[in-house]
Amino acid sequence: MENIKKIGKHIFWIIQLIVSLVLTYSVYKLLPLKYLAIIILILAVLLGLVIFMQLSSKTNKAVKIGSKVLAIVLSMLMIFVNVKVINKAQETINKISNGNIQTTTVSVLVKKDSAFQKIEDLDGKRFGIMKIIDRENTDFMLNRLNEQFTNQVSKTEYANGEEMLQDLLDDKTDAIIMNEGFRDSFNLIDKKFESDTKVIYTLDKQKTIENLKSASVTKESFIVYISGIDTTGPITTTSRSDVNMLMAVNPVKKKIGLVFIPRDYYVPLQCHDGVCETGAMDKLTHAGLYGVEVSQATIENILGVDINYNIRINFDTVKTMVDALGGVDIYSDKDLTAYTDSSCHFTEGKQHVGGKCALAFARERYSYEAGDRHRGENQQEVIRAMVKKLTTTNIIKNYESILNAVQGMFQTNMKTDEITALIQMQINDMSKWDVQSTLVDGTGDMVPTYSYGSTPLYVMKPNQSTIDEAKEFIINTEEK
Repeated sequence: MENIKKIGKHIFWIIQLIVSLVLTYSVYKLLPLKYLAIIILILAVLLGLVIFMQLSSKTNKAVKIGSKVLAIVLSMLMIFVNVKVINKAQETINKISNGNIQTTTVSVLVKKDSAFQKIEDLDGKRFGIMKIIDRENTDFMLNRLNEQFTNQVSKTEYANGEEMLQDLLDDKTDAIIMNEGFRDSFNLIDKKFESDTKVIYTLDKQKTIENLKSASVTKESFIVYISGIDTTGPITTTSRSDVNMLMAVNPVKKKIGLVFIPRDYYVPLQCHDGVCETGAMDKLTHAGLYGVEVSQATIENILGVDINYNIRINFDTVKTMVDALGGVDIYSDKDLTAYTDSSCHFTEGKQHVGGKCALAFARERYSYEAGDRHRGENQQEVIRAMVKKLTTTNIIKNYESILNAVQGMFQTNMKTDEITALIQMQINDMSKWDVQSTLVDGTGDMVPTYSYGSTPLYVMKPNQSTIDEAKEFIINTEEK
């Protein structure tokens, strides 16, 4: 009994000590050392005060009881900070740094009015597949079907999606295999594609991508490829890249250079592992159908640069992020009403906007003669405004909503410790960043593309002089 009383005499400050050590370790992983030293000092003073109040022979019973209450309150407060702030931030970093994981959804489709209801009904039936395009994912589905079926899959190969779809509709095949990222292309081929077909089976194919171009992110310049997708599925899903931007970062001089590349840029694809045909001419947006690394390699080939990291952004969640930041200040060079949201009106000059209108501004192209070129400038303006807001001390009060928004918005192949290093650097000096931007340009044309077959599509043929200027712009940003 006496031993229990002795332990009980020390239990409150011991609990506080343990909680303090756990909090210190959590802070050590996230905050700069100068803040860690301050926090350790504060925690040590509070712990010393509680120990003195509890164990000193000069304190009366009321003070000792009060010290125990104080120890409990401080321990609960530290647990709250650890769980709700530090651990939440670390969890967010871990979730967005899984950009080496890529998910492709592959489907089996049949005619809407067919009797086939489930995949087993297609055992022994004939499948239409693409002969070359996206063959890696097609073979993934074929292998899985051969494992399930009694009969070997019978297939007809096609050079393009038009012929494959037409044979399905003409009952020459019973089903087709399609990468869901190509759904828009089939809608373009046949306006009634959605109403004439149905999906009866899907598989998600996950792939891990290695990043071999890491940089010392706080000491040397690096380049990030920003791929903006517009999909309702997970951020890991392969999809067309509707926004393509390079971000050259100079952490020493606190400079960021944004280079916008039009989605319709007509470029030679740079492929790997048979996912597509290297050198095939296609729109840059279609490169994203074969994976973010194909888009990245294609842009490296165009601009002659080495890209260190990629970030995939779901632009549908931009509004959530901007609202979490309390809105952003953007500049519009003319008065306009957004085509995508008529409730968003912009006046010439600077203005404060919430998430809904920030997204509408980033998507606007119909109000400008330059169309997609000007949309790229608007997207750069929104990103610039978000960077400015994210590098101010005011974001602390909205930290939780910001972290929640980031989890659904970003995916990057930058490692957790690299992201943490950048956060520590910014918290340490709270520097303002100089954000500049430029874009590459070209001339419009109507030609067939690799991914969409013989159907002529609008493309932009690159202007080499603007590419050369963009290269020089990146070099100037990176110089120490």
